[in-house]
Amino acid sequence: MIGLRAGISVAIAVILCAALAVIGWRALVAVERTIVPAISAQADSVGRSAAALVENAVGAGVPMNRLVGVDAYFADLLRANAELAEIRLVTPDGTVLGQAGALPAAADPPRVVTSVTARSGIPLASLVITVDPSVVSSQVAAVLVDVAFIGVVSLLVALELVALVVGARGVETLAALEARVRALARGRLWMHADAVEPTPLTAPIDAHVARLHARHETARALAAQRGDTAALGTLDALGARTGIGIVHPGENHAATVIRPALFLFMMAEELARPFLPRLAAEVAPPDLGIGADLAISLPIVIFMAGVALFQLPFAAASERLGRRRGFLIGAALAAASYVGSALTADYSLFLASRFTAAIGYALVFVSAQGHVIDHSRPSERTAGLAVFVRAILVAGLCGPPIGGVLADRLGDHNAFLASAAVAVLALLVAGLSLPPSEPRHGARGVRLSDLGAALRAPRLAALLFGCALPAKVLLVAICFYLVPVELQRQGYSAAAVGRLQMIYPVLMVLAVPAFAALAERHDARAGFVVGGSVIAGLGTLLLLAGTSPWIIAGVLALLGLGQAMSIAAQSALVADSARHVPGGGSAGVLGLFRLIERTGNAAGPAAAGVMLAALGFAASGATIGILVVAGALGFALSGSRKSATPRIVRPDGGTASEGSPL
Repeated sequence: MIGLRAGISVAIAVILCAALAVIGWRALVAVERTIVPAISAQADSVGRSAAALVENAVGAGVPMNRLVGVDAYFADLLRANAELAEIRLVTPDGTVLGQAGALPAAADPPRVVTSVTARSGIPLASLVITVDPSVVSSQVAAVLVDVAFIGVVSLLVALELVALVVGARGVETLAALEARVRALARGRLWMHADAVEPTPLTAPIDAHVARLHARHETARALAAQRGDTAALGTLDALGARTGIGIVHPGENHAATVIRPALFLFMMAEELARPFLPRLAAEVAPPDLGIGADLAISLPIVIFMAGVALFQLPFAAASERLGRRRGFLIGAALAAASYVGSALTADYSLFLASRFTAAIGYALVFVSAQGHVIDHSRPSERTAGLAVFVRAILVAGLCGPPIGGVLADRLGDHNAFLASAAVAVLALLVAGLSLPPSEPRHGARGVRLSDLGAALRAPRLAALLFGCALPAKVLLVAICFYLVPVELQRQGYSAAAVGRLQMIYPVLMVLAVPAFAALAERHDARAGFVVGGSVIAGLGTLLLLAGTSPWIIAGVLALLGLGQAMSIAAQSALVADSARHVPGGGSAGVLGLFRLIERTGNAAGPAAAGVMLAALGFAASGATIGILVVAGALGFALSGSRKSATPRIVRPDGGTASEGSPL
């Protein structure tokens, strides 16, 4: 039975798909109507410019048949204008005085003819420019691909923001009604203890169930008064079968409330992923002294290092500020930093703006995560943080293709302004949707002694340094740095880069739940961690066979598949280690886990920048992949016995890696 919320989402998806189909069709008509005239106008401009040069030469006394360098000049024009297939200079009697290129295979290709005349107005020759129809088709196809991807991403964004449109109370009411209908469909007549105020949708159901509970309680009391054990047994069996007499805890909506604001904020950062290396190359001075590749990676390193540096202390700071206030301050800092990145052309100021963005990001992340933890019972945290994680993953799926299109159409600096606008929107949504939170004074963060104690947990060091750290190094080095830099060097647009960067989050969203269930069902968490790391690492060896977009897509697919296989199992193993730390030092284990992951995020682009300059793209990616495989095998060899801890259905939500490069 499909749930009410799922049904609403499906209805919204159907409506949006229909609207997007109409938009796509209109876009196709508009593109076909505008691109061909635009290319013809460009060809006409090239023809008039070339004809003017010929007329000037003839006016200076050079005979038409003595013109020198015509073919070379035409060849230069073709190289500068890819949409032109052939240029030729032809006299009225049909003599070809100059030619470059070749006629396309298509029948009756578009032509632009420009007359070359003497000062007296007598026609001397014609400049015939033939347009390449395949280039026109490819440009139309490129626009349609952009429209299609933006349509899919728009659908995902709309579905993410359903909670914002319906409102927090509306989401809670729908969830409460859905829970009651599902329970009744299964024959469960328990009472629901959710915090939803009575509404016309839920009150009638609750009233009928309450009457049944009252009658059951009365009948049981009478049977007990009579000493009728047979009746008591029947009533107890009825209660066990139907849930009469049981109060069922309601669904927690803390993550649902914060999800729209968190999604928007994360997407603001993800917008920059496809064009950030290109913009860094633009603002980096050539005489920096550290090499172009390292200079391009430095803004990414600065951001990742800032997140790693501030995340642990901000966990306590967000409690002292209050979760809502911490989110708002962090979003404001990030929005200001995006404006700074957009407006500055100075490399040092650009780095400073990225560091400021890291401070805002870290504060928003820990405030949002703390909000979910603060407003949920321990048994609800895994589900709540799963919603939190999905918001981050879907933002990673939606941000790059949108950011790539914005950068190609508006420019890299203006695309950063779009990031600022989305961050401001996230701030406004958070201000309207998050409940007020009281600051908690005396909050204690994770200390260095806690981290030291955590390292003594069984096999934890091998897991963190052999698997968690290399996995993050590989992810950020490949997705954030090496792939965008290489594709842009090959001449691909930021939009194309953004589309390829969708592969990893798509596989994470689809495959993580399945692999998590398999790992728990077979009690093979360590095996899934090792196997996933090996798949992700060996996938990079494909780069040694070539660096075409299809091969790069295969590398990203294997990276997503491998990390989807390992990430949930890895989190479960960290949870196991946290339970075995003496003195209840689980906070140290979780803090160390986060610190190691963030350190890998920062080290990845730095290592990739150094290796790219020394080894090249393919060898750099393959080398990092081999190190990931070596780390996984080292963890496998660190102990062969299975964990003696009881099997759990899901890892503790407090340990779950968000699966995001950030």
